[in-house]
Amino acid sequence: MKAVFKRIQDRDIIILKIFNQKIKCKALDVIMPILTYLGSFLFVTLFCLVAFLVKNEVVHKFSIRCIITLSFGAALTQLVKVSVNRLRPYITIENLYIKKIGIDRYSFPSGHTAVAFSLAIMTSLFFPKLVVLSILLGTCVGISRMYLGVHYPTDVIFGMIIGTISSFLVYNFI
Repeated sequence: MKAVFKRIQDRDIIILKIFNQKIKCKALDVIMPILTYLGSFLFVTLFCLVAFLVKNEVVHKFSIRCIITLSFGAALTQLVKVSVNRLRPYITIENLYIKKIGIDRYSFPSGHTAVAFSLAIMTSLFFPKLVVLSILLGTCVGISRMYLGVHYPTDVIFGMIIGTISSFLVYNFI
């Protein structure tokens, strides 16, 4: 089992370095920090507040489900994060381009990606015409976390899974 985790970690580092070093350019140095904020607490709070204030029954219902989904996903993410205690890549890997944007020490799973996917999936469920745009933006948040050197690919994948499952559960059972 230890060998399996070692292989996963080795591949994580290779993929992380592709996003963090190989595609690095001035344009992405500007775009990625902006994209990463789409998964921030401030952005999702404002997004949900604006949606909640819209005088449309569907949008109002959407905003309430988003708040529940985000709360559930954030709680699950934090529970896993403090249980696993995986250090962020910039702490353990040398020569990463890093931009620390309001983060703690632990990386697994990616909270920003879980938040972005919670919104992306809930948006897709309520407004199917926006599925491509919302999934694309959620994916970009995950990529931005690797580009900025604060998450491994598996952190991002599990953030996507948590956000997706949270949205489906809330959408179907609440």
